[in-house]
Amino acid sequence: MAKQPLVALTIGSGYREICSILRATGAQVLTIHAFSERKLVRLATHLLLPGGADIHPQHYKQPVTYARGFDEERDWIELRLARYAIHSGLPTLGICRGLQVLAVAAGGTLFQDFATQRSLPPHAARGHEITTAPNSRLRAWLGARWYVNTYHHQAIAKLPADWTATAWSTPDHIVEGIEHNHKPLLGVQFHPEYVADAADRAGEALIATWLNEPTGRAGAHAHRPIYLKQSQLEH
Repeated sequence: MAKQPLVALTIGSGYREICSILRATGAQVLTIHAFSERKLVRLATHLLLPGGADIHPQHYKQPVTYARGFDEERDWIELRLARYAIHSGLPTLGICRGLQVLAVAAGGTLFQDFATQRSLPPHAARGHEITTAPNSRLRAWLGARWYVNTYHHQAIAKLPADWTATAWSTPDHIVEGIEHNHKPLLGVQFHPEYVADAADRAGEALIATWLNEPTGRAGAHAHRPIYLKQSQLEH
C-alpha cells in the first residue's frame, strides 16, 4: 500500500488555498516556519515553495536596483531547501517566487523588474495566456495553451544549467514554467491555487497531478523520506 504523501511547505502567498488542495488529495502538510526547522524537509516525500516577496539580489550576485520587499530569513530557508531538493531529487513544485527560488538556488538569475528592464507591461493583478513546450510535463498536464493568474514583476533572466523553460507568457515571452532535465522538480510563475473562474479546476488538478506523479530518485544521494504518524504532524 502506498504511503500517504507528506508535503513540506513554507509559508507564503496562497498558503491556505495550497493546504486545502493538498489535503483534498489525501496529502499531509508539514509546515516549515523557520531556518531552524529546515532539516524537517528530510521527512517529506515532496516540497512545495509558494509565492511571496522578492528574493534579495545578493543571492544571484547583483546589487539592488529594482527588487523590493525582501524577507531575508525566508530567502535563506527556501534556498537551502531548494538546494537540498536539487541535490537529493526530492519532488518539488515552485509557485511564482518558488519558481524563482529554484532558479536562483541552481545558479540562475532574475530580472529585478522585467517591465523596466525589458520595457514590457507588468504582470500585475491580471491574467494572460501561456504557451507550453511540446513533450514537457506542463504540456501533458495543461495542454498547449492555458489562461493563468499572474502577479509578479520579476522573472527569470538566465536559466541555470540542467533546467529547461517549458512555458512562456503568450504576449511577451516571459518564462512562466521551468523543469529540471533529469529530476522531478519544476516551477510555474503563475498561481495554480488561484483561479479566475470558480468552475475551472485545472490549477488544482496541476497540483494534484504533480503530487501523484510517479517519480524516480536515482543517484547515491537519493532522497528517502521518514514517515511520521498523523499525531506527529503540525497542522
